[in-house]
Amino acid sequence: MKRDTKIRVVSLFIVLAVVVPAVQAALTVDAGGDRTVLAGEPVTILAACSDTEIFDAMNLSASVDWSTGRTEAEIVQDDEQNGTVRATHTYLAAGTYTVTVEVANNATGAVACDTLNVTVAPQTAEVKVVPKTLNQKSNGVMTVFVSIADWLGFAGAGNANVAVSDPSEFRIGNATPERVNFCMKDGGTLILKYRHQDLDLAAGDGNLTVTGAAMTENGTVSVAGTGAVSVINPGNGKGAKFGNGDGHARVALVKEKAKNQKELREEQQRSNGKANGRAP
Repeated sequence: MKRDTKIRVVSLFIVLAVVVPAVQAALTVDAGGDRTVLAGEPVTILAACSDTEIFDAMNLSASVDWSTGRTEAEIVQDDEQNGTVRATHTYLAAGTYTVTVEVANNATGAVACDTLNVTVAPQTAEVKVVPKTLNQKSNGVMTVFVSIADWLGFAGAGNANVAVSDPSEFRIGNATPERVNFCMKDGGTLILKYRHQDLDLAAGDGNLTVTGAAMTENGTVSVAGTGAVSVINPGNGKGAKFGNGDGHARVALVKEKAKNQKELREEQQRSNGKANGRAP
């Protein structure tokens, strides 16, 4: 009788060993919060990963999908069950990119993924507009000064390795410049001339945005800058701003033209003053 009881107990243990599943290792990765960087400057991802088993970096592999390509990532062990995935990438074009960090345990076959968004803003260019009043119905030309001497925000960049790729592609909305000139006396200034009628801006006071690109040793990088401008409500232009009398309108137009020419001369003098070491 006692022998039979022992047999049943041993059988019960055997059944339990078969029915209860083994606990699988839990591999996790946390890519971190969303990031914002400037075009042409590197962004470094430091993702935290952990495993319920003893952390063995030799059995783990990691990669990062940057949306523009995939690269292998370094894994550094922090303690017995935690580590850090490290990878660096440089985006040249402005935009928002989804980044996926993937870690795999090659011994167990477990895979863990996590994502974050990287927003890439264009490098900032200093922009000055002459004249500061725009009548889109006129046949005039607006001059935009874009300083390239200050494009030193790129990591490790300098005058020797930053240049303009194609100044004719600097746009205000869909408008490209009718003429392009360089002034290298003050370290570098683009002088872009746009036809008023090509500029599609909303009426009222505000800013216009100039977008373009600069060439660096890493590639072509997005650049943008804003300049203050006041837009006259499209119409005949004269009655809206100067009154209904033709004589008054002509006088006002002559005054505005003289003012615009004065602003243009002053801006050019300021650029030359910088080149000669004078205060602007």
